[in-house]
Amino acid sequence: MLLFTFGLWGQEFVGFETRFAVFAKEMLRLGVSIFPRTYGEPYPDYPATSTLLIWLGSLPFGEVNKFTAVLPTAIASALNLALTYRLLSHVSRQWAFIGVCFSLLTATFLAEARSISLDQMLATVTLACFVVVYRDGHQGGGSARRTAWILALLLVGFSLRGPMGIVIPVGVVCSYYALTNQWRAVFKVGLPALALLIACWFALLALARIEGGESFVNDVIRMQVSGRLSGNDDALPRYYYLVNSLANFALSFPVALLVTVSVLTTSRPYLPFPWLRKASTAAWDPALRMAALMAAWLLLILIGLSIPETKKARYLLPAVPAMAALAAYVFIDQGNRLLLVTYQLLQKLLLVLPTLLIALVLFAQHYARKHQLSVDINAGLLLSLLASAQLVSLLALRQTQTPARRDQIIVAVAALAFWLTNVTLREPAELQLHSARPFVEAVETLRRDKPAPLVLYGISKDSLAIVYHVNVAGDFRPQFVNQGEPLAALHYPLYLLISDRGRRALASPSSGDERAEWPTPAYRGYFRDGDYSVYYLEQPPH
Repeated sequence: MLLFTFGLWGQEFVGFETRFAVFAKEMLRLGVSIFPRTYGEPYPDYPATSTLLIWLGSLPFGEVNKFTAVLPTAIASALNLALTYRLLSHVSRQWAFIGVCFSLLTATFLAEARSISLDQMLATVTLACFVVVYRDGHQGGGSARRTAWILALLLVGFSLRGPMGIVIPVGVVCSYYALTNQWRAVFKVGLPALALLIACWFALLALARIEGGESFVNDVIRMQVSGRLSGNDDALPRYYYLVNSLANFALSFPVALLVTVSVLTTSRPYLPFPWLRKASTAAWDPALRMAALMAAWLLLILIGLSIPETKKARYLLPAVPAMAALAAYVFIDQGNRLLLVTYQLLQKLLLVLPTLLIALVLFAQHYARKHQLSVDINAGLLLSLLASAQLVSLLALRQTQTPARRDQIIVAVAALAFWLTNVTLREPAELQLHSARPFVEAVETLRRDKPAPLVLYGISKDSLAIVYHVNVAGDFRPQFVNQGEPLAALHYPLYLLISDRGRRALASPSSGDERAEWPTPAYRGYFRDGDYSVYYLEQPPH
């Protein structure tokens, strides 16, 4: 929890999380609703459960800030690590400890753990479902009790993420039963889960009809199902996750792929599928069995999510526990050449990771100076901490102790160095480069001094308008004008927020000097992705 919430209190909302911050602010201002709201209207892409959790955390403080907004995700992420440890400790405490460290060494997991992330919550629900069926298979228990636990978790998943909240966990659970040759259990869990999915979906549509009428129901269907499955102009290739995740989910994912190849080859004699199995009476080794289950988990999500046209890196978060477990597997088993070479290379990489991160910090400083980027970070403190971490790793290598203990120290120090770099370099740089608060505060000051409506030209409700909205206190109801619509039809006076590119497109082609067509901007600055100007207009520009 400390790792995932440290230093968040005063941070600005940036990126994808701005949308959920707006949802929570609107709920705190207007009250609880079935769907989150923006501009006073229901938003169709998500149920309001995650917004409700943020609202509950914000009530004691009377405001939504970065800490209260991230708290539900941080709790889910901490539970994710705890469940990962408990699951792998059934086989090896060494594996469990290093597996947790590899979760922290996974770039997207760490970034999402310190942000508002519904997919991170879904990852914890998926892991909890797997833990339930795994413990049931080893400790025994009633089938009805197991199914009840799974259905309860699936209900939580749907309330957080819609249909994906059931489909992904059920797929992982069924992969476990299929790989352990429990085909009856596939149907005993799969059929009730399908019934739950249908019931939840029609209940959601009924609530949507109450909330916003038939048109809103169509929006919910499009946003949560048909829009994700159907093709579009921006459809990504099927191999998107396989290639994109090499960087986004490093260090775990690349290593996990290598280990998956080794594990599936080694475990082939024990697999339940006749076309994969060879005659063998060898015992199913517990560690190899767990690794095969993790490989099936990873491959199922990797292949399953590659089918829909809509693809986002964060959708792969439910596979992180499996990635981390597979990456850590090389530290407990070097039974073949591939695993041995992977272990040797990975251990050396983690040993020198603090030094590599020092080089990254120096490169970031050089890049910022070269491109005249205004990024202020405490580089001296970070470099000192990384140098200290490198020293600890080297001392662990030299001191007399067991190989297992040495590996634990090296991996733990690498995870700590990775977290330090994320918190003191990546986050501050991202916040400063994408900061919109100074721009919004300057414009809102103008509007307070000389009140007038705000018109956003060429800005959609779900993009920069949300970034503006999250930095405004109270009600925010701007007017939206699409490109090509006449400005003369608006009621004046008003404030017009427009990009420099959009202003040039609106300039009269007959004018030799486009500056003559517009008054001096009331304010001009960098707003999220480019230069924008705000004009106070008492009449339409000519």
